[in-house]
Amino acid sequence: MVQAVPKRIRLLRHLALLFLNLFTHWEVHGAEKIPASGATIYTMNHLHWLDPVIGIALVQRPAKMFAADKWENRFLIGDILRWSQQVIFVARGEVDRHALGEALQLLKEGGLLAIAPEGTRSKTGALQEGHEGPAYLASRSGACIVPVAAWGQEQAVACWKRLRRPLITVVVGDPYLLSGTPNRAKGEQLLSYTGEIMHRIAELLPTEYRGVYA
Repeated sequence: MVQAVPKRIRLLRHLALLFLNLFTHWEVHGAEKIPASGATIYTMNHLHWLDPVIGIALVQRPAKMFAADKWENRFLIGDILRWSQQVIFVARGEVDRHALGEALQLLKEGGLLAIAPEGTRSKTGALQEGHEGPAYLASRSGACIVPVAAWGQEQAVACWKRLRRPLITVVVGDPYLLSGTPNRAKGEQLLSYTGEIMHRIAELLPTEYRGVYA
């Protein structure tokens, strides 16, 4: 069953689309592959603060995303994030069991969760080592995973300074399930699952962006 999209989420999506259409040249390939319903984890590489904007514009169903707890009480940004009700704040540098529990409950209810498996923006543009969070959540929920790759947004500020619009390319890969899930994977199994998740993203990126997963 397709979920109704709350007005606040429709408004945010319209604003995200307006911003991207006005200030960038962006092209999307495979957006129709994102499931319209059911437990789904959207996994994307992380290059720029524009990444969440791209995610909001791309996903046409209610969704939540992880955000570092440092943003929760920031003036204006924190207010917008809390108002959106699309964010699960997570403590950086530790295993935040409360955030994981909230995310797992969302997936068990058939929701969509957006995650950047690298955890933080890449300073070089190339993929960094992935964290085990997405594998943990997918293994315990049996959620479908959608790999997404985007590049070009890291050039945005430099382009805007020259009064140009950056070209951003977004590619959505085929949804997949981790073999044998749902289960209570740990240790080597979680590492293996994490490697698969990251390689699925890397396959969608140009070679120079694949980093440790080249």
